[in-house]
Amino acid sequence: MGSRYDVIVIGAGPAGSATSIVLATAGHRVLLLEKSRFPREKLCGEFLTPECLSILARLGVLDQMLEAGAAPIHQFTLFAPEGQGIPIPLAWIGEGHPFALGLSRARMDSILLERAREVGVEVRQEMSVLPSLTEDGPMLSIEGQSAGQVRQTFGATMIVDASGRNGVFHKQSEQPVSRFQGARIFGCKVHLRQLPGLEDQGELFFFRDGYGGLSHVEGERTNLCFLTTERTLLAARGDRERLLDLTLRTNLAARKRLSDVEVVGDWLGTGPITYGRQPSPAGVLAIGDAGAFIDPFTGSGMLLALSSGLLAGEVIDEHFQRGIRDRATILDGYGARHRLLFHRRYRAVSFLRQLAFRPSVRHLLVGVLKRQPSLARMVALSTRLHSAPRHAA
Repeated sequence: MGSRYDVIVIGAGPAGSATSIVLATAGHRVLLLEKSRFPREKLCGEFLTPECLSILARLGVLDQMLEAGAAPIHQFTLFAPEGQGIPIPLAWIGEGHPFALGLSRARMDSILLERAREVGVEVRQEMSVLPSLTEDGPMLSIEGQSAGQVRQTFGATMIVDASGRNGVFHKQSEQPVSRFQGARIFGCKVHLRQLPGLEDQGELFFFRDGYGGLSHVEGERTNLCFLTTERTLLAARGDRERLLDLTLRTNLAARKRLSDVEVVGDWLGTGPITYGRQPSPAGVLAIGDAGAFIDPFTGSGMLLALSSGLLAGEVIDEHFQRGIRDRATILDGYGARHRLLFHRRYRAVSFLRQLAFRPSVRHLLVGVLKRQPSLARMVALSTRLHSAPRHAA
């Protein structure tokens, strides 16, 4: 066996970097393997909810993200296709922070990766992990292949998979693909030159076969990210303006906002989208999207990634500190804490997604929530975390 570590983390996105930072700060030997070279763009709403800010502060990166130009977002407005809007002040879910942040994944992930290096994590970029494991008593070993096609073997007591929704151990045949009106769902993202009028607000627009959001990020840009069906993508025939006409611009409020936009950078796409828990090899702890993917319309993808990464680091450290290195015991401990933290949120978001895409119910719901702000606040809080991971990094 090659180099040995306490923990190997696969994937340097928010979940993987968070776990690595927690464990290295606690004195454990950590190897972080990442297939890409940072900085790199990533399909994402690039929206950090107020709850994320406390986690980022605990990881030691909040100040750097603010200095990088992260855009403050104080309110998100949800628009029904007919143009009716429901304002959601983010102070409702702030936990001491009355605003969210918009920051590109290229910048955010690079800051987290540099923090991991600072606290002692060994980082290998452009290292693709092969989907096979070897167990040798108390150690698990994996193989990585560098950009130069050189293979290396790495061993550790614990392996954490943070490689994403379609990551190292993902098997498409085992995953239920999400569908809307019988069609598979895909995601699209692009940066626009900063749209006037948004100021410190974000907006989410529902349309016939999907939804999409707008919010500012650093560098005088606006993130545009949306989900729609394969059928609509095919109907657009590769024409991006036509795609916007078939999706977001069918929403009356979005049509005004996106009447004249300038694209900055490349379009990104992904799919088909799968929701729910994902299977993992025995002995591997899967976090972030590699462990479970939740519908992103509540804007909580980054929160779930950071929270699960923080939780994984805490649980592993707690067991190691007590001399427990049995993988099954550690996985059970993480599973119990994860259910407590996330189960209620998954159920609430699943229920709201079903309501959001039924036109008659949606129209009624929008009317009720506009008249009853207290009910709107209750719905918003129903999608938040039950509690936060317990310890600081």
